[in-house]
Amino acid sequence: MALAAGMVSGLGYGSNSLAALITRGIAEMGRLAIYFGGRRETMTGLAGLGDLVLTCTGSLSRNRFVGEELGKGRAVGLDIGGNARGG
Repeated sequence: MALAAGMVSGLGYGSNSLAALITRGIAEMGRLAIYFGGRRETMTGLAGLGDLVLTCTGSLSRNRFVGEELGKGRAVGLDIGGNARGG
């Protein structure tokens, strides 16, 4: 989800697009949790929604960073420490 959120940003789409993505993401996460025997409520708490919003909107999210770079059409690689770097 954070990769997709970064791509939304990197492609220049606005907050409404990001909100739609996150909304669909939480719905799908709930379905996935139920399928594997979990509870939908888990996805609407800090472990689900809280983490999803942070990783999709936070400036320190590595996955979001990679998505932004990909959305901008840049190549993404890893440095020696395994950290993503845009090119």
